[in-house]
Amino acid sequence: MPLPVFDKKESIPPGFEDEYEEREGKWHPIDRTIKLQGALDEERTKREAAEKLVKKAAKDAADAQAKRDAAAAGMTEEQLKKIYDSIEANVRAEYEPKIAEAEKHKAEIRALKLDSKVKQLFKDGGALDGKVGDFWKLHGDEFDLTADGKPMVKNEPGKDVARHVQSILKTRQEWVQGTKATGGRTPSLPSSTPATGLNPGGVTFEDLVKNPAAAIAVANDA
Repeated sequence: MPLPVFDKKESIPPGFEDEYEEREGKWHPIDRTIKLQGALDEERTKREAAEKLVKKAAKDAADAQAKRDAAAAGMTEEQLKKIYDSIEANVRAEYEPKIAEAEKHKAEIRALKLDSKVKQLFKDGGALDGKVGDFWKLHGDEFDLTADGKPMVKNEPGKDVARHVQSILKTRQEWVQGTKATGGRTPSLPSSTPATGLNPGGVTFEDLVKNPAAAIAVANDA
């Protein structure tokens, strides 16, 4: 059972004064767990700092010993540095191509599991063939892979990916064939004078001015 809060210090039962502290004009029980957590965090920080110091000291000692051994063998510090540089260059030459190859495979797998699948969703949603790549350039960073390698909406992990694609398509209906981005409904144009015959899509200049997105969509359908 938690200790009660008192309005005055004098109301605290004798012997319990050390268990209380004043906050906002009243006397509250001291939360020992918070203080204990703070002490633990401080101790952890000190331990990590000490470990880093020990590792650095061990490395410095090893370097110093290597220099003493080199000096005893008649080798200068400059010669020792050349040996170190040579070893580092050999390690880089061996492992950097392997790392680069691994990164390449990682990018290929990502393109297969993420890029191609989301691009297909844009295409299935009605994106014009020449605009699928543009959609990806503008919105590709909104998608990512889950831990098990499935496409997801990066900032909304629980959101349906296909639905997110549809919401993007609706913002750029001029890049969508027909009316697929509006859920299959034919976009309505404002009433206007009949087409003059100069426009094969039947869209007048007045239509274009009043509702450009719908006019372009109708023209694409024609």
